[in-house]
Amino acid sequence: MDRSLANPLPDLSQVDYELGARIIAGRESVLQQVEYFRKNFGHAQSRWKKDGTRVTDVDEAISTEMFNFLSAKFHKDDYCSEESAETSKPVSLEGEFAWVLDPVDGTNNYAVGVPECGISLGLLRHGMPVYGFIYDYGRDNLLQGGQATGSIEGSTPVHAATNLVNEKLTFCMHFPIPIDDLDALRDGLQEWRIRCPGSAAMGLANVATGRLDGSLEFRSKPWDCAAGHAICEGAGAKFFFVRNPAFPMKTFSPSMGACPFRVGSDLFHKMVSQALGLEK
Repeated sequence: MDRSLANPLPDLSQVDYELGARIIAGRESVLQQVEYFRKNFGHAQSRWKKDGTRVTDVDEAISTEMFNFLSAKFHKDDYCSEESAETSKPVSLEGEFAWVLDPVDGTNNYAVGVPECGISLGLLRHGMPVYGFIYDYGRDNLLQGGQATGSIEGSTPVHAATNLVNEKLTFCMHFPIPIDDLDALRDGLQEWRIRCPGSAAMGLANVATGRLDGSLEFRSKPWDCAAGHAICEGAGAKFFFVRNPAFPMKTFSPSMGACPFRVGSDLFHKMVSQALGLEK
């Protein structure tokens, strides 16, 4: 196992027992799947779902294994995965804690052998993200954290950017985006530097570690951003929904709609919110 994955958890002295126990178990649940994730990279069997997204046998296996492990310890918690079974209507979240999982974030990349992909596990408390884990396959490390503990990559504390990381505003955004938003951003897109990694979690990881000024996503679902929301806030970045806020999350469905968000530095928010006609 990579050294960064073997390092200890951050200081949990500022969190209560119930949260601390889940942070310890959540980390273990992710690390248990790393070898399997690595082994099947680039050649997992896949198919297309009704919504046009790809799913692999690895998505389904990791989702099952992680939730079996966690539910054995925390049977009163709620469990929400992109690969959950479809229901006729959204399921109400009844527990104090809920786990929100994207077992393979960046599935298209993973299936064809592009290393911008990983495992994204977020922990909600009363519907709000309080801690997150992102296993970054490309860097083979674990990023984790939340507001109460700060965020770390391996065992190294990380901090979001406060100054421009490049000569121009540089941030993550995936296409297509709604035409009205595209029109509003058109002038800025002639100047800004846009990165499209094919994984919302990897974009969020790069914001938390100061490699990007921000991330603006219009197609994100709660499982794409639950972990990164907590990690970015733990690293000092500010997170806002553009519309359709996902949190506090009270119900869950694998077919729920998009929750566009923006996260990053003050300068990023100022420039993007001005372009979109939003308040900072």
